[in-house]
Amino acid sequence: MMTQLIINNSITLPYASGDKYAAWEEPLSVQLDMISGRRVVEQRGLVWRIRYQYDYMGNALMRQLLGALRGGGILNVRFLPDTGDALLTSTFLRESMTEPTFAFGRGGVGYWHGVEFELREVSPHA
Repeated sequence: MMTQLIINNSITLPYASGDKYAAWEEPLSVQLDMISGRRVVEQRGLVWRIRYQYDYMGNALMRQLLGALRGGGILNVRFLPDTGDALLTSTFLRESMTEPTFAFGRGGVGYWHGVEFELREVSPHA
């Protein structure tokens, strides 16, 4: 299986298939209204966006991931872009997150359902 996403150099997330992983570049721009009433767009570069979803995740991995995502700080991320086959590295902030729910327990280990989050690159890269 290929690796798609590694957070903070230690949290390797399970392979997500079936439209549950995306990494794309998005323009970072600002719209400004001029005194004349004309609106202009200032392009500041491109930022990477990442969306990840996973159905069931074990307790240990879930705790590590939630600690990183809820920490509110900058995340060091290695990710598979939609533009190539090699992992890229950059810094990201959590943009959004759906709180996972407890699905079931098996062998004394909890499994969590509905892991979903989006990340946005901290600084534009182009």
